[in-house]
Amino acid sequence: MFDGEIKLTQSLAILHYLAIKTGLNQKCQAEVSRCDMLEHVASDLVKVGSNLCYSSAKDFAANKPAAVATAKGVIQQFSEALGERQFFAGDAISCTDFWIFETIDKFERLEPGTLEQDNILRFRKRIMSLPTLHKYFTDPKSSRYLPLNNKRASFK
Repeated sequence: MFDGEIKLTQSLAILHYLAIKTGLNQKCQAEVSRCDMLEHVASDLVKVGSNLCYSSAKDFAANKPAAVATAKGVIQQFSEALGERQFFAGDAISCTDFWIFETIDKFERLEPGTLEQDNILRFRKRIMSLPTLHKYFTDPKSSRYLPLNNKRASFK
């Protein structure tokens, strides 16, 4: 990503930069710390998914149940962290919500039914119902319907 003199190439660095620029960053140190922790948990889960999807077809089939079980355990942790809040930082949406949404949504697409917790399902619906994103999620021509991974992956 280029923005004037700023050049960033790492997903979370770009996410944080854009969050600050657009006001989607957390508002106090407690929120920053909480969301930082949750983002790192999500990043660990992204690695689980990437390792699975970019393994051989044989390994993918053999390891998918364990990866989904891991995802379900992490999503349960997210459920407990979310509790009755609207979003992970509280009542206001932040960049962390988009990172966690993307992470759990990939697993739901990999194995429908992975998301079981009511509060996580409501959270997912809230994100998907945001006006601009609603268009993205409902337009059959959007990139939402492109493969998640490149052609080298066992799960596209």
